[in-house]
Amino acid sequence: MSLRVVASSPSLELSGANVLVANLLDQLQRTGVEAEWIVTGHNPNDDAAWLGQRQFKLHRLPPTHVSDVRQRQKLLGKFLEERSPCVFLPNFDFDMACVTPALSAANQVVLIMHCDDPVYYDFTARHGNLFNAIVCVSQFLAEKLGSVQPDLKGRVVHIPFGVEAPAELSAREKSSGQPLDVAYCGRLSFHQKRIQDLAQIINQCHAENRPVQFHIAGTGPDESAFFKSVQEPLAAGRVSRLGFLPNPEILKLLSRMDALVMTSDFEGLPVILLEAMSRGCVPVVTQIESGMGELVQPGKNGFLLPVGDVKAFTEVLVKLSADPAWLLHLRRAAFDQIRSGGFTLARAAADYQKLFESLVEPQWQVARTGSAIFPGHYRLTERLIKKIRAQLHV
Repeated sequence: MSLRVVASSPSLELSGANVLVANLLDQLQRTGVEAEWIVTGHNPNDDAAWLGQRQFKLHRLPPTHVSDVRQRQKLLGKFLEERSPCVFLPNFDFDMACVTPALSAANQVVLIMHCDDPVYYDFTARHGNLFNAIVCVSQFLAEKLGSVQPDLKGRVVHIPFGVEAPAELSAREKSSGQPLDVAYCGRLSFHQKRIQDLAQIINQCHAENRPVQFHIAGTGPDESAFFKSVQEPLAAGRVSRLGFLPNPEILKLLSRMDALVMTSDFEGLPVILLEAMSRGCVPVVTQIESGMGELVQPGKNGFLLPVGDVKAFTEVLVKLSADPAWLLHLRRAAFDQIRSGGFTLARAAADYQKLFESLVEPQWQVARTGSAIFPGHYRLTERLIKKIRAQLHV
């Protein structure tokens, strides 16, 4: 019997979690697995352009009332049963993941834990026993989840993700005096991403007249505040405001960059970090418990720096700008870490497929009650609160 995999997500926003699933489904489809993705949110104008020419089928749930989560669960359940037997991947789709108990035993459900966000631990504490397996993208996440929720330990699997890397590192070298090109690609948010620290790094480099050029790709809730805080370097041409870029354009950008900066205070195993290193960008990132240290070897292929240490980030960027030979050495080491260190998309997809095919074995089976669970206080509650605030002009 051929394998069929169906993923869901509440939106098609360009995020690491969605890029991971898009790449996984595409790779599985290319290797003979029937792969589909269904968007369960209410925005019919989600932009799918960033998906490019990926080969899996894309669907959307029919429209319902914004608060009718039960109806949407029924629609999703029907969609999945029509494709039974299948492996269902609810991708940060907490409301719809609660349809799992209503699915027939022929359908297996795998939750992917993307990062060290408390929402994942809260959700797995409440509903982790619903899933046949829980994939953690970093070893730290797997160990932590198994420690805080030992009843789930037998269902936790560590599968680091991978990306498609070029066969060779692009042939470009910096000469002394050329500015260091540094990329930030991601959500422009004070929460988690700590772009307030990035703003300070930019302003310090500008104030000291350092040869560092920043290229900012992304949008987010704090975009306006961020660019207002770097107004002087932006006006001076030291900052490029690129806005939203489709994933293929992100990869082209990274191929022209020397370094990637990330100031986050928590992550999983960021897809953008993998993509950047696969293009020879030197990672200059925060030293957090999950993910980063499984890729970055300080001083060998990148740098792990304390969260909030603006001075340390600035000093590393200045040193990289001053030593083109050292920069090239680090770029090659970052590239080799992806190509030779097991972080390829082909390896990741093969590991997922092996897991999916093993889920029919007894140790992965879970009891199903036949009734979906009302999701409580996740996306539904947040969505209704936003709607009420908008109506009240709060």
